[in-house]
Amino acid sequence: MCTTVGFSHKEGFVFGRTLEVGVTLDNEVAYIPSDVDGYIKAIGTTFSSKYATIGSAFSKIELLGDGINEMGLMGSNNLLPHYATFSPEAVDGKINLTTSYAFNYLLTRCSNVAEVREEASKMNITAYGETKEDASTTMHFFFMDATGEKVVLEPINGMLVAYDNPYGVLTNAPEFDWHETNLKNYLHLQPENIEKATFNETTVSKLGEGTGMLGVPGDFTPPSRFVRAAYFVANTPKQLNRHDAILQNFRILSQFDIPTGAVIETEKKLKDETLYTSVMDTKENAYFIKCHDHINIQPFYLKDYMDKTEITFLTLKKEMSI
Repeated sequence: MCTTVGFSHKEGFVFGRTLEVGVTLDNEVAYIPSDVDGYIKAIGTTFSSKYATIGSAFSKIELLGDGINEMGLMGSNNLLPHYATFSPEAVDGKINLTTSYAFNYLLTRCSNVAEVREEASKMNITAYGETKEDASTTMHFFFMDATGEKVVLEPINGMLVAYDNPYGVLTNAPEFDWHETNLKNYLHLQPENIEKATFNETTVSKLGEGTGMLGVPGDFTPPSRFVRAAYFVANTPKQLNRHDAILQNFRILSQFDIPTGAVIETEKKLKDETLYTSVMDTKENAYFIKCHDHINIQPFYLKDYMDKTEITFLTLKKEMSI
């Protein structure tokens, strides 16, 4: 499970996500320089990275799950189980590649959302790459650039279908346009309290604060998380400074932290937990992360690694002393 949110502040934009899994993964931060030859593997060809990029990685694998590049393009790769569908074979005239390589192609080779849309239209997402080990996973993508433009891309029969995303939110299944329709069920939500109401000529007053949010869904399903995230983003002040916007993004995403034992996968009895939360910032092209066992925010600035010419995995504190 994943929740991603992005919004503006006085100096730029912030974009962040949570990652929830039922197994322990060795998560780390990776720096991908520009011009890494053969970084993207497509069927019958390869592509180099174009822009230096920093983001999340796992177990020294050189592909990112989210990140920000030197042009301020930010992206998140979220699960879309049962709804993402792929092409059974390569198509002539298209860039044929699997979901992981498609996401990293777009994140490391595009400077803005307009380029993401253009490049995505050239792609054919195949079930497998040149080997069975390179298999597509059921993912969809959310990109936001340094001007605030946003797009969601979902693989449908191998095509990356693009959706405008004015809400600045992405979770998981079902398709993005379903979540848009579902928001119509929550038109009543508002930050202002409902102070009182009249029942059969009797006035009843509120019990406490937050009455404007009565009825907001509080579970961890993707539709419920989408509604809550959309509400929090919509009601975030537009003129926060950079520092406050970064913290606001972490605060919003903390609403989706899964406490140990709260969600258990039925068949394998896996306990879904929040592995990490990351936030990116276009003002400084920075990447911030806090982990399951180390909840202090750890900062990484792209400019600090621009002299490196090889893919580099950066030191990430995994445990905190208590």
